[in-house]
Amino acid sequence: MEYFLWAAFVKSDRMGRWPGLRVRYVRGSDPVINLMDEQRTVVETLSIEKWNTDSIEEFFEERLKK
Repeated sequence: MEYFLWAAFVKSDRMGRWPGLRVRYVRGSDPVINLMDEQRTVVETLSIEKWNTDSIEEFFEERLKK
């Protein structure tokens, strides 16, 4: 079974640190982060397939409003 580095973040309690963060599972899709503006329009999409939990958390610390 293949283990995805980002999956540990999704299953952890770390997600609760960002109230606006939402996870949507799409079968067959690669994992991505969609950054949205205040009108919920996607302004940037980043592939996180090779990111680990610490990388995701660090990215959110730098880029997201809490």
